[in-house]
Amino acid sequence: MGKSCSNLWYIYAALLCFLVIALEHVSAQGDAPPKWTPTWTDRLKKDLLKGYDPSIRPSQHYNVTTVETSMTITHVEINEIKSTLSVYGWMKFIWNDTRLAWNPELYENKTNLYLNQSAIWHPTEESNVLVTVASNGEVQHAIALQKESKCSIQWEKWPFDTQHCKMLFSPWIEHEDMEIHVVLMKHQVTQGTLWTLMNLTLVSYHSDDGNASLAQRGTYLHLEMKRNSSVYRSTIIAPALVLILMNLINFWLPPNCSEKLVLNAINVLVACMFLIHFNEYLSYYTTTTPTIVLFYSHSLYLSGICLLMTVALECMLKTGSKSHVPPVIKKLLSHDAIACMIVTNRHRTEPNDQMCDSLEDTSAQESVSYMEEVHSSDQNTSDLYRDWLLFATLLNRVAFIIYVIIFSLMCIFYF
Repeated sequence: MGKSCSNLWYIYAALLCFLVIALEHVSAQGDAPPKWTPTWTDRLKKDLLKGYDPSIRPSQHYNVTTVETSMTITHVEINEIKSTLSVYGWMKFIWNDTRLAWNPELYENKTNLYLNQSAIWHPTEESNVLVTVASNGEVQHAIALQKESKCSIQWEKWPFDTQHCKMLFSPWIEHEDMEIHVVLMKHQVTQGTLWTLMNLTLVSYHSDDGNASLAQRGTYLHLEMKRNSSVYRSTIIAPALVLILMNLINFWLPPNCSEKLVLNAINVLVACMFLIHFNEYLSYYTTTTPTIVLFYSHSLYLSGICLLMTVALECMLKTGSKSHVPPVIKKLLSHDAIACMIVTNRHRTEPNDQMCDSLEDTSAQESVSYMEEVHSSDQNTSDLYRDWLLFATLLNRVAFIIYVIIFSLMCIFYF
């Protein structure tokens, strides 16, 4: 009797535990969220991607896939040390995929859908971004443009150079009889600080291009960029013009003027300083010599020749005044055209000493040359020194004409 009672208590305890567990299970089911009901977007996405293969382009094998592009370039820069081109901005792609078209009436008039790019075919290498699909199958995709490629820098016209670079947009290439045709619809350029984008074009190389190898086939972005050289006009061109004027002014100073040596030394120093600066800046980038460097280099040569000429004329005036000027030179100096070239104030003089007749002064007086006026304080200058002084002045005038021609040609070819 006692044993049967204990068994009965065990049965009651087991039933009580089962009842508690059942109540907890019912309570947990009451707190659980309701089951998710698919929306029209879910149904549409499931229907579109059912059996869709993103590795197959949305055209028949005998047709091309046209991808329309529009871009906004916010900044372009060239790394002159690495010879690389960097382009920053935005690109928008539009193409048509008939496999993604649907009837909006069957999906509550829904006309647009956002899909992950990795789930559909796309012409770019970007991933994990959203694309917009319209009910007619038109796909729109916008990405941030940040590309870098090699660009061979042409330094001949630095700093007034225009660079031509090209950048490959892969994988827009032919692969297994597949061709993607890219059309540039529009582009908007936000000007940068160092470079100005002058022109932007898309060029495609296909299998029918005999000069295009397999590695070169594809669509390239061609950029024409011009360096903003306004600052260089103040720091390079202005000193160059002053250097030219200082060299030319040197020939209009008296041959025995001591300031000529100082002026020539300054010209040589200025040209050397610019060449040293160019060597420190440009030697890291290129082995090609820019034309502006050639200009300063040749200006240094001309300034050096002018300095040597000044020293030679000074020595000639100091040592040659003790001897007579050769008769040929004496006759040359008495010629009217030569006399007018080396004399500034021309007056009527005696027939034997006439240098150049004046059209206004009718009084007879001794001819005074430009060099004699500068040294008018010395009234005892000998006739020998005067002849050598006139000869030195003639050499300066001839050198002035030669330098004008040389500097004019340099400005034409180097700027």
